[in-house]
Amino acid sequence: MTGSTVCFRSLDRLSLTGSRVNEDGAGLHGRFAWIVDGATGLSDDRLTSGGSDAAWLASLIDERLAALSSQEDADALLGSLEAGIMAAFEDETAHVPEVSDYHAPSACLGLIEVTPGEGGYFGIQGRLLGDVVVLVPSEHGVARWSDERAKPFERRTLAALGAQGHEPGQIPEAVRRQILENRTRLNQQDGYWVVNPRRPWAGQELRFTAQVKPGAPIVLATDGFMRLVDVFAAYSDEDLYDRLAAGKGPDLMQELRDRERGDLMAGAYPRVKTHDDATFLVIAAERSR
Repeated sequence: MTGSTVCFRSLDRLSLTGSRVNEDGAGLHGRFAWIVDGATGLSDDRLTSGGSDAAWLASLIDERLAALSSQEDADALLGSLEAGIMAAFEDETAHVPEVSDYHAPSACLGLIEVTPGEGGYFGIQGRLLGDVVVLVPSEHGVARWSDERAKPFERRTLAALGAQGHEPGQIPEAVRRQILENRTRLNQQDGYWVVNPRRPWAGQELRFTAQVKPGAPIVLATDGFMRLVDVFAAYSDEDLYDRLAAGKGPDLMQELRDRERGDLMAGAYPRVKTHDDATFLVIAAERSR
């Protein structure tokens, strides 16, 4: 349609932190929308000026994506993002004598782009690194998209955790050793991929395409929020999507925190973090002039 563009608009967004800082992020600008889930490296020493290294990285990704989202090509956007993050981290840690790969923060990232479609639909192109989730309506129901390459490593971590509970905020030594072992496969072809300020990652995303109707809700969520499905088994993807589309996000967040508090030792529902940062973003594609 001459003179028209396509873009995303926000229907709902909510974040809750399980610690003193929020290490998640989400945003949208023009035809791009994204969600970020940061993870601090395995070190007690903070490398950056953020509330945590993961919070610093998540905030930087948010800022850079908003600034870069006018670029015409998503691949070029991610290439510029990678270069900018590496340069910013190098500057931020110039005072540190030596930065180990194990100590650098990382982040899962979901980036989706809306494009003109056919037959009254819009095209959706997604690029995912890590276990963030995108829920997209389709003619067969709700499709879940996520990067599953980290799942084998997550299963090893849960196996190291075992069935016994543990104190909130404490990581058992066996789990820490397994996480360190997992990190040796970070951003390698036989491993898993995330945004990292020391190792290249752009171009390694899991990609998907979809067709959606104008105004149809699309959900982006971190794994902390998806615990309602994947850990507590309180909802199916379809049920969760329907409730979010109906504006029940705040109620779901409250339910998530209630369920976490009801199992403080993580014995009934094994998980490394008793509380995890949780973020969702509900958006819709529309045409603008």
